[in-house]
Amino acid sequence: PIVFQNDNLTINNNSPTTKRNKKIYNCYKQRMQKRTISTTSIGSENREKMIAVFTNQKEHHHNIISSSSSLLFFIILLFFSTVVHSSQALSSKQPNPLLSYDLLVIGGGSAGLTAAKFASRFGKSVAIVEKARMGGDCTWTGCVPSKSLVASAKVAHTVRQSSKFGIGVQFDSRHDSDMMDKVNANNIHVKVDFPKVMARAKENIQRIYDEDDSPLALKKLGIDVIQGTATFQSANTLIVSPTITQTENDAISDDKSHVLQAKYGILIATGAHPVRPTDKDLPGIESVRHVTYEEIFDLEQLPHTITIVGGGPIGCELSQIFARFGSQVTIVSDRLLPKEEPEVGSTLSKIFESEGIKVIQGTVTSVSPLQANNHDNQSNTNHTNETKTMHTATCSNGQTISGHLLVVAVGRNPVVQGMGIEKLGIDIDKQTGGILVNEKLATNIKGIYAAGDCTGGEQFTHYAGYQGAVGARNILLPLSDPGKLTMVPSTTFVDPEIASIGMTQSQAEEAFGKESIAVAFQEVNETDRGICEGSSEGFIKIVYSKKGYKILGATIISPVAGEILAEISTAIKTNLSFDLLATVMHSYPSHAFALQAMACQVYYDKLAKSKRILNFLEKVGL
Repeated sequence: PIVFQNDNLTINNNSPTTKRNKKIYNCYKQRMQKRTISTTSIGSENREKMIAVFTNQKEHHHNIISSSSSLLFFIILLFFSTVVHSSQALSSKQPNPLLSYDLLVIGGGSAGLTAAKFASRFGKSVAIVEKARMGGDCTWTGCVPSKSLVASAKVAHTVRQSSKFGIGVQFDSRHDSDMMDKVNANNIHVKVDFPKVMARAKENIQRIYDEDDSPLALKKLGIDVIQGTATFQSANTLIVSPTITQTENDAISDDKSHVLQAKYGILIATGAHPVRPTDKDLPGIESVRHVTYEEIFDLEQLPHTITIVGGGPIGCELSQIFARFGSQVTIVSDRLLPKEEPEVGSTLSKIFESEGIKVIQGTVTSVSPLQANNHDNQSNTNHTNETKTMHTATCSNGQTISGHLLVVAVGRNPVVQGMGIEKLGIDIDKQTGGILVNEKLATNIKGIYAAGDCTGGEQFTHYAGYQGAVGARNILLPLSDPGKLTMVPSTTFVDPEIASIGMTQSQAEEAFGKESIAVAFQEVNETDRGICEGSSEGFIKIVYSKKGYKILGATIISPVAGEILAEISTAIKTNLSFDLLATVMHSYPSHAFALQAMACQVYYDKLAKSKRILNFLEKVGL
């Protein structure tokens, strides 16, 4: 008596159970419309609820059970609910529909952000896949927090040195006496409110993130941010799996996978992460408290004593920062900033030692835990007493160091795992561990490019950003630009700053021969601006070819070394010879004026070599 036709019920009016069947149908219809029948389970509890539909009125209980048509309806309804449950459960496991973009970028750091913004600027559709936080190392654990702390540390240092400039500083010793640090022979005390210092750094991070890196900021540029872990399905397709990290606002994120397809290409920009030694690499490291640059900016209190392993840019910057805040710092390295000119390491060591930083030449061979005594744990409240466990580090020269916090700054490794690139056969550089790319930043797989730290090249935010833009340009636009450079400027933001580009003197001599190159050298404390500011250490060193005066490299230690280096970078890029910098007017008495003065000496020497020709021209009246 009951027939289903396209979800409509036809009832045989001649049936003796017509009235009851109509009530059953209405009940079924209402429940299906309101979706009160569970699609997550068809267990005994739900079956009992369904049976209750037919047993609302006790006086008709036997009629429903005895009716073959009602029994048939019950069976059909049970089957229909099971099918609905199965289909919806299956669909919940399926990925979202395919999303297609002109460009896909894996990684939301400097390279990825610049690539996406380039694509957006040229009207191309683009999405960034990021499994953690947009902004990368630079925003959260690198450039922004470290330079914020550099600024605070410089203020503290300047106050301590104020008497040299005829400035007196007075503090009321009745207040915050437990926050005072006695520094240098000047007997000037400086209050360092470490929690406020760190809060200021976090405010700077948040501001830069909100304005430049956040999904909301990128959305305004037409860039989609998809939160999750990207895995290559093919050379132009990614599967993005959801991550367990906190979802960023305005990012595309849910509990389903996303399938993304790139029309033009995919750019890998996954960056690098800190090297984390194990007991196999550094015996005992796993038994003591230690951090890298990824964790140190989360400190809530200032460590009383710090041992820093590694003399690269990160280790040097952190050493001076925390020493100026009041920590007792020891840095261990074969040589400070070993990639720079030899004069840099010796000059920086001298600066560090003048500020109370202990520099040990060598390497750390082992570490072990050391129980702190009561005196160590009862240091002033500006220092941390979070843990009583200290460490002892043994150095290659036999010296031992004890400290509360061990900072490991021994380099960074490219992030190349977890994307399935090995399945596609993407080549890895055996020497650097990075993704192998050609001059155009293309990998060996057509349509897949890589940029930034993940390629294993020079690890600088500005270089990664440059490569990100070039990579996007080469994927999306006709022709191509070079993405790998031999002249990459760099600045280590100690005080004074240390900046360099190109070859060192020894590298140039090896490449071109000692007789083919010349060196211009100027001490900063002998320049007019250096004298006015009381600069005690620093120099400008230019390596150039004797023939043609081409600049081959430069190294600068100066309060504004990074700014001066920009001029030299411009000269190199535009093929402006060193002698012709003399013809570029500089304002006096800027620090950069010293560069023009150095170029003038070269220019005058060149003219002197032409003295006979000049004399002849003078005689003929020219």
